[in-house]
Amino acid sequence: MKETAYSAFGSTRPVIDIGGERVRWFCTRMISNDSVLEQVLREVVQSGKGEKISRFTVRVISEGDLSPACQFLLAGSGFKQEAKIIVGGERGLVITYIGKCLETRRSNAADVVQEKSMLAAILTRTPKGASGLLADFEQMSGFEIQRVGPDSLSAGDVDHLTCLHGKVFPTFPYDFRQKLRIMRSDPETYLMVVARSCLNGQIHAFSNLEINTLQLDDGSSLRLAEYDNSMRTPSTLSDVAVNGLGSALRLQLAMLAEQNDVDVCHAESRAGLVAINAASHNLGMRLGGALEKHLLISGECDIVYQAPSRFETMNVWYLDREALGKIRSECEAA
Repeated sequence: MKETAYSAFGSTRPVIDIGGERVRWFCTRMISNDSVLEQVLREVVQSGKGEKISRFTVRVISEGDLSPACQFLLAGSGFKQEAKIIVGGERGLVITYIGKCLETRRSNAADVVQEKSMLAAILTRTPKGASGLLADFEQMSGFEIQRVGPDSLSAGDVDHLTCLHGKVFPTFPYDFRQKLRIMRSDPETYLMVVARSCLNGQIHAFSNLEINTLQLDDGSSLRLAEYDNSMRTPSTLSDVAVNGLGSALRLQLAMLAEQNDVDVCHAESRAGLVAINAASHNLGMRLGGALEKHLLISGECDIVYQAPSRFETMNVWYLDREALGKIRSECEAA
């Protein structure tokens, strides 16, 4: 796992995100009992001492769901189980997101109602699946889906994507060039795809996966893929076409994840944005839960967030090995 501030995965040790006013940690210890979890929570809180921190978040791994004893511990600590990813496999592994927001960062009740209403509307729709998304893309002529490497983007492509990133996320903690430098330093970690116009060669959508192999403390490992950057060009294209390109890229990356033998492919999607959550649902990703006021992202949103917090909640979506295999089979059949 990459130990960098630009990594979607975070770090295998507690790391302070100053701009995000949070501590985040992907813990590699197997949570076998409440004593182990208690120590983990103590460490994540201690790591934020002396800093301006309003949220603590840690991902832990266990065989099966956390035990009733662990749930009792969480209830008394101020932490709560926010989301979970069922990895499955022979050991029935589960990744659990545990979070704690201080009072200054708690969600406004009106915002929560809007987020849940938007999500409920999305979940009432029947997922299109791989075959449906392929059919949608075939109706949009004039675009080619390409896999690109960090070094294969032209100077013009980089200029365009940097400008686009700045428009989509005006006050994001880093710009696209900074992220691209990290990608170029470790090209095996990042899978990148674009939707390019056949007419003028311009990129109309960009997305990438970050793949990491997580070494657990018991000697076993997990291979994880997380959707990271996702950008779409503001243009004269219809919303249907723009969203269709984004879904096509997400589908292509899921196929690449399956080919790279990952155990689970997942995404943290802004709860206040309809399109990105709809894309996850359409692909057949499972909803794992919501991370309260998890991240600071400045950009277009379908919800105007109310005080006291400017941070955004993120919905967790995922595909396990079985779901990834189904996507591959559907695409091969199509």
